[in-house]
Amino acid sequence: MVHLEHLFAAGIRFDTEIQYHVRNAGKRKYEKLPVRKSTLARACTLTSVLQCVAILLQMPLKQAAQRLRHVIPTAGESIDGDSLLRGICAFDEAIIAEPLPSTDAQNIGAATLVALSAGHLCLLQLESSRFRRWATVIGVELDRTRGDARVLLLLDSGTSEPWACAHNVRIELQTAEGQAVHATSKYTLTCRDLWGGASAVRLHGLIVLKRSAPAGP
Repeated sequence: MVHLEHLFAAGIRFDTEIQYHVRNAGKRKYEKLPVRKSTLARACTLTSVLQCVAILLQMPLKQAAQRLRHVIPTAGESIDGDSLLRGICAFDEAIIAEPLPSTDAQNIGAATLVALSAGHLCLLQLESSRFRRWATVIGVELDRTRGDARVLLLLDSGTSEPWACAHNVRIELQTAEGQAVHATSKYTLTCRDLWGGASAVRLHGLIVLKRSAPAGP
């Protein structure tokens, strides 16, 4: 029997809109997490990086956005992995960014589960026949009996903002043979949004973002 559970990034809540825990001048509060829908891969990537660094450092959104503009250029169509890593590392010395170059879905699922369990955050690069962009892995669906991740739960700014839910996209980590794609296709994973849309995708890699020192209480 499958015993499904969901594990989400530490420091968020989503009873209505998605919010994250902020520490500002010693005060504890929550701010709305941005999920700005865009058709541009660069804009989606920048929003995802902003989500991750703001949550990880418990930083006010305005401060995080201003700093991000100085380390990742806003021009151009897309951001390659090397540029993204350099920008994240330049954002704040308290952040460590570790790439996982593997494109194997099970490896990425396992690494994401370990990262979220430890309080880290992850950026995932995904590609379909229509797009290639980065998104925030905000959670995983796991089989508690087996201890493995079955589904990645994403905040993807390429689709509509969720409500009373932390994610707006699900990527099933099982190959979709015999379903939406042919076995010979390079896009072998099923990606679904909350509004019934489905597409076939593949994964290009993962970046795990960690704090170099534990967050305050």
